[in-house]
Amino acid sequence: MNTIKNYFLVGLRNLLANKLFSAINILGLAVGLAGVILIALFVTNETSYDKHWTNAENTYRVMRSFTPQTSSPDLHLATNAPQVAPLLMADFPELLHATRVFNTNLIVAHDSGLPPVQESDLYFADPNVHEIFDIPMLEGSWEGALDAPFEMVLSESMARRYFGDVNPVGETLFINNAREALVTGVMADITENSHLQPQAIVSIATYEIAVGRVFMESWGNNAFHTYLVTPDNYDIADFEEQIPAFLERHIAENANDFTSFTVIPVSDIHLHSHFDNEISSNGNIVLVYTFTAIAVMTLLIACFNFMNLSTARSMTRAKEVGMRKIMGANRKELIVQFLGETLLLTSLAVVVALGLTELVLPVFNNMLNLDLSLEIFTNGENLLYLLGLIVLVGVFAGSYPAFFLAELPIAEVLRGELNSGAKGEAIRKFLVVMQFAIAIMLIISSGVALTQIRYALDFDLGLNSERVAIYEGSGTGGLGPDYQTMKEELLRHPGVVSVTAANLMPSDQNTNSLGIRYETESPEILGMAVLNVDFDFFETFDINFVSGRSFDSSRPLDLHVEPSEENPATTANYILNESAARQLGWTPEESIGKWMEALVGGPNNEFVVRGNIIGVVEDIYFSSIREAVKPVFYRVMEHDNPRFSVTNFIQMAVKLDGSDVSGTLNYINETWRQFNPGVPVRQSFLDQNYDELYQSEQTQGSLFGIFSAVAVVIAALGLFGLAAFLTECRMREIGIRKVLGSSVIGIVTLISKDFCKLVLIANLLAWPAAWYFMNEWLQRFVYRVDMSPTVFVLATSLTLAVAIFTVGSLAAITASRNPVLALRHE
Repeated sequence: MNTIKNYFLVGLRNLLANKLFSAINILGLAVGLAGVILIALFVTNETSYDKHWTNAENTYRVMRSFTPQTSSPDLHLATNAPQVAPLLMADFPELLHATRVFNTNLIVAHDSGLPPVQESDLYFADPNVHEIFDIPMLEGSWEGALDAPFEMVLSESMARRYFGDVNPVGETLFINNAREALVTGVMADITENSHLQPQAIVSIATYEIAVGRVFMESWGNNAFHTYLVTPDNYDIADFEEQIPAFLERHIAENANDFTSFTVIPVSDIHLHSHFDNEISSNGNIVLVYTFTAIAVMTLLIACFNFMNLSTARSMTRAKEVGMRKIMGANRKELIVQFLGETLLLTSLAVVVALGLTELVLPVFNNMLNLDLSLEIFTNGENLLYLLGLIVLVGVFAGSYPAFFLAELPIAEVLRGELNSGAKGEAIRKFLVVMQFAIAIMLIISSGVALTQIRYALDFDLGLNSERVAIYEGSGTGGLGPDYQTMKEELLRHPGVVSVTAANLMPSDQNTNSLGIRYETESPEILGMAVLNVDFDFFETFDINFVSGRSFDSSRPLDLHVEPSEENPATTANYILNESAARQLGWTPEESIGKWMEALVGGPNNEFVVRGNIIGVVEDIYFSSIREAVKPVFYRVMEHDNPRFSVTNFIQMAVKLDGSDVSGTLNYINETWRQFNPGVPVRQSFLDQNYDELYQSEQTQGSLFGIFSAVAVVIAALGLFGLAAFLTECRMREIGIRKVLGSSVIGIVTLISKDFCKLVLIANLLAWPAAWYFMNEWLQRFVYRVDMSPTVFVLATSLTLAVAIFTVGSLAAITASRNPVLALRHE
C-alpha cells in the first residue's frame, strides 16, 4: 500500500512540476476521449435495435424482390403480398408464428368534439402480432383484442392524448371520418430501440373490409411487412432454399419468373435493410463503421500525442531514473510506476472528457436527431466500459514511454552523457507523421462528402421544385370525393399558378410497378414503374416534353378506365419517360402512336387496359441520386373510382406565383378545410423535401468536418508541446545564432522546416488512403462527383498552415528573446 501511495505522490508531483506538458496531455486525451465516448454512445444505440424481443433470435422478416428480364433496375421491397404469411404457415407447419403488419396514416377523431388528427405509425396487424412482438399490455388483454373488424389497441401515449387518465378500454374512436373503432386495450409505449413504433394497432379485418377480399388475395398488393418465428436451432438456409418451390406453387408462372424472397433477421433490419417500403427510416451500417473508424483514429491521435510528449520529456527524468536504479528499483517497478502515472493522467483526462461530452451531447443529438444520454454512474455496464477505456488508453499510451524510461542506461545517465538518440527521434517523427496523416484523411473525407452533398442539392432534377407546396390527403381516402371542385376553387386565386395531384409526388419513393405488353414482335411481359397522375402534372412541375403532347382533360381517351369482370379490357392513353422509351426499343419520336397494354389485375392478368402512347417526357430524378432513373409510364386515373380507393390521388401539388406566399397558403389551407373538414392540413415544400433526402449525408459530412477539426486541434496541441520542448532544448543554439547575426525569420524557418517535412510526408500517406475510402463512400450514389485534386491540396495547405503557425509562433517568441539570457540559461 505504501508503494502505491508513493507512486501516486511521485506521479502527482511530476504532473504539477510540468504544468504545461501535463495540461497539453490531459487536454489532448480529453478531447480525443470525448469524441470516442460520443461515438460509442451512437454505435451502442444503433446496434441495439430489436434485440429486446423475447423471440428476437428466431424472428425474421420475409421481403420480396423483382428482377425483370429487361434493362429495368431490380426492385427490392421490404414488404410482401398479404397472403404470404398464411400461405407460409400452411406450407411450413414447423413455423411457430407468422404475422402481417401494414403501416399507414389514419385520421383519428374522438366524439368529444376535438378536431381530427392525422396520426402516423398506425398499424393494421394480425391478431397474433403479440406472439412475435411481445409488447406489454397495460389495460385489457391481447387475447381477442384484434379478432374482429374495427378493433384497436392504443399505445399508452396515444390513449393519454385522447382519454387522459381514464381507462379507454370499451371506448371508441372514429377512424378516417367513417367508422367507430372499439378500443380493446392499451399497450406500453416501445421505449427500446425498434424499427416498430406503433401508436396504435388496428385489426387486419378492418383493412380487409376497406379494400375487399380480392385485394387481400392479390400478388400485386405488396404493402405488408411479413414476419415469422422459427423453432430453436431451425435451419433458415434450408427454408430459403424451399422458397422457389413455394413461389412455383402459388404465383402465376409469368410473375414467378422474376420474383424472389429475401429473409432477414429482425435484429438486422435497422442497419442492414435498405429496401423500398421500409416501415421506418433505418440506420446505416456503413455509418456505424465510419464512426467507429473515426473514434479509433481520434483516440490514436490522442495516444500518439501522449507518447510523443512523454518520450520527448524523458531527458528531464533521466536522473530520477538513474537515482531510483541506484537505490535498488528494478525494471518492473519503474514500468509499473510510469504506467501508474499514465493511468492517473488518463483518469483526469476522462473526467474532463465526461464534462466535454455532457456539454456537446445536446448538439450531437440535434445533428443526429437522437436522444442519447450519458448514463455512466446510473448504469453499471457503462461504468465498467469507462473503467476499461481508462485502462486500455492508459496502458496503450503509456507502454512505450514506460519501457523507454525503464531502459535508460544508468552509467550514461550519471555521467550526463545520455541523449535521446536516433531511435527516440525516429519514434517521435513517426508519431507526428501518423497524427497528421489521420487528421488529413479526415479533412479530405469531409471535403469530398460536402462536395458530393452540394452536388446532390444543386443537381438538375429535370423539374422545377421551387414554390411548389405539397398537401397530403388521407392514406385510404385520398384527397376526398370533392377534389376536382377543390382544384377549381384553388385555381381562382391569383396566387395559384397550377394545381395537380398524384398517388406519389417527386421526392417520394416510387415502388409501384405493373406488367406491360407493347407493340413488338415478342409477346413478353415487362415490369415497369407506373405513376398515377392528374391533368396538369407535367405543367405544374415544368417537365419538358421530348415528343408528343400532354394529357388533356377534354379528350376522354386520355383517362384510364378501370376494368371490371364485366369489362375486363378497357382503354387509356399513356406518357413515357425517355428511359421507358429506350427500354421498349424506341426513340421518343418513334414512340408516339405505338400501343401499350397495362396488366392491372385478375388471377391471370386478364384485366388489361390498352392505350396509345401520346407523349415522351424528359427523365426526372423522382427520388435521390443514389438511385438510377427508372423507366416510368404515366396514366391519368379515375380519382373517385370506389374500386380504386387505396391508390387514389393521395397528394396534391400547388404551384405558387410567389407574390404573396403567406396569403396564398392561408387561402389554400382554408379551402382545404372547406372541402376536407375531416382531414388535417399537412403541407410541405417540394424543394425542402428534396433537401431532406440527403439529411443523412449532410449529417455525415458535418460530423466528418467536426472530427477533422478535433483531430487537427489534438495534433496541433501535440505539435505545440513537442515544439516547446525541442525549442527549449535548442535554446543555446538559438542564442549563438542570434549573436552571429541570424534573423528571427531565419531562426523560425530553421526550426519550422523539419516539422513541415513531417507534415508533407503525412500527406503522402493520407492521400491514397483517403482516396480509397471516399471512393468507396461515393459508390452509394449513382450520380456522383469526381474527387477533385483541390480538396487534397487544400488539406495539405491547411495542415501545413497549422504546423507553421504552431511551431513558428513558438520559435518566433524564443528567437526574439535576448540571446544573453539564452546563453546564461545553458
